[in-house]
Amino acid sequence: MNVCSYIQYMKINTEHTTDIFKLLSDPTRVKILEVLMKTRTQDICVKEIAQAVEASHSATSHQLAKLEAKGIVSCKRVGQTSCYSLSTDTLARGVESILIHSSNVLRP
Repeated sequence: MNVCSYIQYMKINTEHTTDIFKLLSDPTRVKILEVLMKTRTQDICVKEIAQAVEASHSATSHQLAKLEAKGIVSCKRVGQTSCYSLSTDTLARGVESILIHSSNVLRP
């Protein structure tokens, strides 16, 4: 890989990493991820997630769409119901690790 290619690769990688941290800067999205982490083995519908994070259905759906666009959560649609779970890819596991470690460090 030549220097120009490497610089371009690093720029794209840095932008992607920055986007992930921006996603994690929103308290509602962090709450959503915490709910999904606690119920890792099952899909949860938007209504249940919204109740758990004390947000409207619309706001929760909007935040879930952002997380899904980056591959952090997965969506399964059954009729008109959308159910979500943490994605099984490396990125989602990395985000989960960040949340676990940050809650341990930042605990009062």
